[in-house]
Amino acid sequence: MYKVLLADDEPLITRGLGALIDWEDYGFEIKHISEDGEDALAFIRENPIDLIVTDIIMPKRTGLSLFEEAKKIRPQIKCIVLSGYEEFDYVKKGMILGIENYLVKPVDEDELLKTVQTVSEKLAAAREATEDVAFHTLKDNTLWRLLNGEINKNEWEQRLSLYGMSSLRPFYNVSTLEFANIADTEISVELRKNIENDFSAHCLLSPDQELLIILDGKAPADLYQTNQELAHYLHENCPEIGTFYLSMGDPVDSMEGLGESYFQAREYSLYQICLEPNTVISSQVHVDRQTLLKNQQTYKADIVKRILDSDEKVEEGIEQFFQTLTQHTKFLAPAVARKYTIDLIAYIHHSIQDVKHYNHTAAIEKLVYATDLQQIKSILLDYCQELVAAIENQQDSRSPIVQNVLDYMHANYNEELSLKTLSQRFHINPIYLGQLFQKEIGVVFSEYINHFRLEKAKELLKTTHLRAGEIGKMVGYSDTAYFYKQFKKHIGATPTEWRNLG
Repeated sequence: MYKVLLADDEPLITRGLGALIDWEDYGFEIKHISEDGEDALAFIRENPIDLIVTDIIMPKRTGLSLFEEAKKIRPQIKCIVLSGYEEFDYVKKGMILGIENYLVKPVDEDELLKTVQTVSEKLAAAREATEDVAFHTLKDNTLWRLLNGEINKNEWEQRLSLYGMSSLRPFYNVSTLEFANIADTEISVELRKNIENDFSAHCLLSPDQELLIILDGKAPADLYQTNQELAHYLHENCPEIGTFYLSMGDPVDSMEGLGESYFQAREYSLYQICLEPNTVISSQVHVDRQTLLKNQQTYKADIVKRILDSDEKVEEGIEQFFQTLTQHTKFLAPAVARKYTIDLIAYIHHSIQDVKHYNHTAAIEKLVYATDLQQIKSILLDYCQELVAAIENQQDSRSPIVQNVLDYMHANYNEELSLKTLSQRFHINPIYLGQLFQKEIGVVFSEYINHFRLEKAKELLKTTHLRAGEIGKMVGYSDTAYFYKQFKKHIGATPTEWRNLG
């Protein structure tokens, strides 16, 4: 039952209103009768009321003032206004506030009845919408925790059964849909509803502004076909979403594998930068990964060089970097741009690791909350410019001998390097050089050169087809077994395993 409050300083009127129609037949229950506006407002503060039927002129507070304050407490509350005469100013203000109707006394039964019926329909629609939002919120939360491995099997099976989701389908996959107008809530809500109705799918919106779509099928081939049909449907029937990419994670044979399918979909979405839009990106799409990685490596190395040279053209390098990301499409999903930019910042950080006390995590934290390409560019530019300033400040305070050693190491890391060989080259006591290096750089010499070589090895593993043993020698490890041991210890995987991760 919807709750009604009647407010009029004439008891005869409120008794008449209560008897004029059968309120319960239309889903209403009269909860309170007030003879002044203050009493009515006090009751509303303590009790949930859905509809106010109030006189305009009352002691202590007018009916319109009552409604105005009541809306602040319960924004969805409805109001029917009564008056002994029709006055335009009251009607005008009532319309602005959003009253349902303005009825002149004596109240016409038919007009009151029609107004109450309309209010009932509006309240029902609002309640249904609220329940629908609550339903989707709970469902989305469960699905998101499932995709990220944050919920145990027993719990998600129980919850998903409440949402009509079966965990007994032969195959599933997760696809990520990123489109230009995803920020438009109305478009996103309507699109989600249409996809769920037309494709028997389950959708949720991720924090990264991706519409995640969970599909099921009798065989992996069926899921590939369904994703193609979905892309065609979006292109032909949903022009309002703008440019899009549909990235399909590999099919899995149980809901427990959905997290892996989602991870793959996000990895495939990175190929947006080399594919035409309005299409499906999946394992069946050929992408020249080696060329893609080499191109990215070239631009990343260029930005590092500009930073190290304190080049005023760092901004130009960043612009070129983003041009490579958008050369095939005008639309680049924010989530994809963030991933490439975070990878770039990690590369810069590892390449210029001798900037003591400079924290790159602040920039990454900002990127997590960036919602468009311009914000992402701005955060990257700020990071690079602050890093240039930090390097200049540090170099000003760094001793010439340590700076010379660093410059030599960066250029000759593939040679045999030790405190002994460097001390001979720069004519300084090896013990003093080691102490000075650790004091100014913050790490011991052996740790620094080992980390630098491993980062160079990672670059070569991703951008060449050379064997791991050859790469080890190229970056300065004469003993292949020692290279494998150091790589596994510090990176957490063998060189081959790490190469295959991407």
